[in-house]
Amino acid sequence: MGKHFHQLTLGENTFQVDIPFEYISIDKKEIALTLGYTDGMLPQHFDVMTDGVIRRTPDLCKVQTGFRLLDIDKTVESKESIQVGGIHFHTQQIVTSQLHHADKIILFLCSIGSGMELWSKEYTREDDPAMSYFVDTVASIVVETTADVLHDHLTQYLQTQGLNVTNRYSPGYCDWSVEEQHKLFSFFPKGFCGVSLTDSALMIPIKSISGIIGVGKNVEYKPYFCDTCGRKDCTYKAFRKKSSKRYTKGN
Repeated sequence: MGKHFHQLTLGENTFQVDIPFEYISIDKKEIALTLGYTDGMLPQHFDVMTDGVIRRTPDLCKVQTGFRLLDIDKTVESKESIQVGGIHFHTQQIVTSQLHHADKIILFLCSIGSGMELWSKEYTREDDPAMSYFVDTVASIVVETTADVLHDHLTQYLQTQGLNVTNRYSPGYCDWSVEEQHKLFSFFPKGFCGVSLTDSALMIPIKSISGIIGVGKNVEYKPYFCDTCGRKDCTYKAFRKKSSKRYTKGN
């Protein structure tokens, strides 16, 4: 189990979690797999490029994470939605089934800031799409790993209260509409974790993740269903499959 990080109370069941960058590992094998190298090995020239990106990454990331712990309204029963604080989340069947035995939910948010995104755009302006793509790929892996580290912290935090957690799910995943980001963000103070939301539900900075985690004595962590999901256009699938392998509840 990972380190239990400093947690600051911001309001009613709303917390900020301080995760130093040193606890966010960047796995070169994961970078290689994401770039399509199935053996997990980068060609030498790409390996050198990746090392350069990794060295600069800590200086360009501003890690911010936080969450809110809320009760589920158990009087409202549905196979495709949950109700929290008077707001109906249409999480759809796959996500809702994982939250079925939960008594509470966590709404979480994490971001690495805009530094990596701006660096990637610099390479685009310099007509170097390869480096732009490398930077963007590393940034995506870093923010996903940040979410994993936060998830690990929350597992520890709640286990001290005799509670278990489910896997994490985000709007846009498993047919849960990305438009429901607006509902999720309504539970947080404006600018929470340095993240804002556009009218079209795009998070700014882009390298940010929001989502939901089920909490209760009778819930359990289960891997994602990416191997059996029939969707071919899921932007989350590659990272979700890796996350399921990297993160195991209780380890």
